[in-house]
Amino acid sequence: MQYSNTYESVVKTQVVSGQDQKPLNLGLTDVEGAKAVARRLFDTYDRDRNGQIDNVEVVPMIVDVYKSFNRIFSPARGDIDSFYKVLDRNQDGKITYQDLEDLCIRYLTNQTPTNIRASEGPRQSGIQQTSQTVTSQYRRTQF
Repeated sequence: MQYSNTYESVVKTQVVSGQDQKPLNLGLTDVEGAKAVARRLFDTYDRDRNGQIDNVEVVPMIVDVYKSFNRIFSPARGDIDSFYKVLDRNQDGKITYQDLEDLCIRYLTNQTPTNIRASEGPRQSGIQQTSQTVTSQYRRTQF
């Protein structure tokens, strides 16, 4: 798999299904556009398709970022470790699709991924917690 110009191709296309691609019609600053960018990045760099990007797979990502700025860069171990920590959003030692999606949503849409997930629909535990809170607040106001 060739990594050159990956940064540009991520911005210009989105994965529709399998290897099919179409022009990116979504804005990069909306949630769906950010998710499309995350999916494309993850699919590009998870070479062994094991569901995570390891230290070896992150090197071409770093090199491609610098190439997009017309710079040649050979990352040292410290650079790789630092970049890995930035991408590993939940600090579990793995870069997963969820990590990249959270990163893209946060920086492309200026929203926090937890706010996005909360607005996607109520979860049962959230409904129960809210009703318990309202009930306990109601009881406290009763004299």
